[in-house]
Amino acid sequence: MGEAPFGVENIDGAGQVVIVCDHASNRIPESWGDLGLPPAARETHIAWDPGALAVSLRLAARLDAPLIFSTVSRLVIDMNRPLGSPTLIPAMSETTPIPGNANLTPADRRHRIEAIYSPYHAAIDQLIGKVAARRVVAGLPPPSVVAIHSFTPIFKGVWRPWQAGVIHDTDDRLSRLVLARLSADPALSVAENEPYVPAEEVYFTLERHALGHGLMNVMIEIRNDEVQTCESQDVWARRIAEAIAGATGPGSAGGHDEANPAIDGTAAKTPEIRQHQGGSQ
Repeated sequence: MGEAPFGVENIDGAGQVVIVCDHASNRIPESWGDLGLPPAARETHIAWDPGALAVSLRLAARLDAPLIFSTVSRLVIDMNRPLGSPTLIPAMSETTPIPGNANLTPADRRHRIEAIYSPYHAAIDQLIGKVAARRVVAGLPPPSVVAIHSFTPIFKGVWRPWQAGVIHDTDDRLSRLVLARLSADPALSVAENEPYVPAEEVYFTLERHALGHGLMNVMIEIRNDEVQTCESQDVWARRIAEAIAGATGPGSAGGHDEANPAIDGTAAKTPEIRQHQGGSQ
């Protein structure tokens, strides 16, 4: 297939969280052509989460956090779905048919799982295991896992008014603190479990790699018109970094580590956004 189906940044980061970005790229590997879609469709939200990787990279820099992200479009296979999900390899995304996903053979489905999906999730297991082991040696608590996504402002003709959503499943130790801190800004409209709920199968990565292992976790969805420019991506990375640092720092309900000096931006470097963010093949 060529390029690996995942990328890792700041693998030795000493921060308390691991960041995951499941829908970072709209790249379709050459093996699958263009899935029968025109270029314009492959640039829209159906193929990826625009802005999510840019925010994730900036957030990783601010929190000194390891980051792992997908380098393959969700249209080829959705990393954030269980294997039994009907939307794992969607034949329809919102209102757009995906011709290259129609009438899949069992062999093609198995190939996508083995070439893309399984290596991605194995890499997440490996990264979180490495970070957790390093923190045990240092006498620190286990890492928390933060998933970053973006969502379209209008879905199937319905306007979504929230600028961001904080999503959680049964473990809300981290999410309730992050939600409280983001909601404290009167200029922001931030909702709990919007625009999705875990029952819609959107929480799979965190269920598999965090919830099932007792790790604190949260999924943050940002409306994608909020993260279209470098400046707005910086703003959201700062907001989220401050919320997470406040939720996990000294004196917080979930806190253990010393505060990270990078959250004020003085130690954070603007990361390079590379080809993983866009450009279908």
